[in-house]
Amino acid sequence: MNWSAPADVMVCKLSAKVAEWQTAWLLKGYSAMLNFAPTQEQEEIRQLAQSLAMEQVRPQGRSAEQQGDISPALMKTLTQTGLTTPFPEEYGGSGVVEAVTYTLIAEELGFGDGALAMNIIGSLMGPLTVLLAGDKSQQQHYITPFSDASRGHLQRGSLGFAERTGGYYVTEISATIRTEGEQYILNGSKRDVIHGGQSSPRVVLVRLEGTSGTGGLCALMVPLDIAGARVSLDEGKLGLIAAPSAAYTFENAPVSATCMLGQPGGSGVLRAAALYNILRAGVACGTARAALDYAMDYARGRIAFGRPIVSYQGIAFMVAEMAMKLDAARLLTWRAATSWDRGTGCETLVQEGEAAQYQAIKIAKSATIDAIQILGGAGFIQDHPAEMWMRNAAAME
Repeated sequence: MNWSAPADVMVCKLSAKVAEWQTAWLLKGYSAMLNFAPTQEQEEIRQLAQSLAMEQVRPQGRSAEQQGDISPALMKTLTQTGLTTPFPEEYGGSGVVEAVTYTLIAEELGFGDGALAMNIIGSLMGPLTVLLAGDKSQQQHYITPFSDASRGHLQRGSLGFAERTGGYYVTEISATIRTEGEQYILNGSKRDVIHGGQSSPRVVLVRLEGTSGTGGLCALMVPLDIAGARVSLDEGKLGLIAAPSAAYTFENAPVSATCMLGQPGGSGVLRAAALYNILRAGVACGTARAALDYAMDYARGRIAFGRPIVSYQGIAFMVAEMAMKLDAARLLTWRAATSWDRGTGCETLVQEGEAAQYQAIKIAKSATIDAIQILGGAGFIQDHPAEMWMRNAAAME
């Protein structure tokens, strides 16, 4: 292509080149990969989640932060809708979990309140990991209580993923187990385990001693009353206060071999880790969307020097950049969710999930900070939720 040609000629040539690329993608079957339009059923579920997020979740965000947890009444409402029971019908759930569907739910819950959304997702990842990696007896024992009509909303699960030396990245997991007779010996630590102090099942991601990367990854259901295990409740957190969490430390802690979910290095464990990152990305996108939406509404109504402040370039450019970055994060998240539903190979799936959560949390942090800047002094007072959303976004890493 002649890059010195006149601008109008260049535009025509670039348009032709784009059309050529699009044709090649269609011939290779990429059109389906790039189609993120929800099905009619998914759209109905998303609308239900959005309605509940605005009518039930967001109004309780501030009070939940003050109480340090989700209210039983709100959890019961969400459980009754089936939004928090994505388990097979044989275990009393609303159906087989689909990443795209539940990512849409996670985003809408995050749009309502990021901390409450993480509270819900963090609890679900315990039984979901059992579902993906465990055997039938483990699934029956640990999943069914979450779908119980009368007490399901009181159940809490947890998944210990991140560690003090790293974030939510599979290759950075350093907690290890080694075989010793009929049991495993567990060493390592976990941080920010949502519901880690009061959950059942308590699932922990570890690796076989001597393995690295995605190989040898294991999921253990760990009773915390065993010797060598220590639990410390997280107190005085900056954000995600409504999602109570804990830290674990294991020093030569003996764990029964029956606590292993599936086989070490099994695909179910990797898919569970990827799903957690995808859903966390959905919550982060919802938080960023809430900040953008709230800042836009404020900027339209705030008059300065006779004009709405949204009409000034300094504000308009900031809002436009927020929107573009959010779109990029959502596309990464939807791609990862689509790959999960299609059964994409675990190596690729883990990478896509990690990329999605990294970018989504990054935009959640920047969007909430920008929202506070747009609100000006109002952004720093609790009459507006922007400061709480900013703290929640910062605590998601």
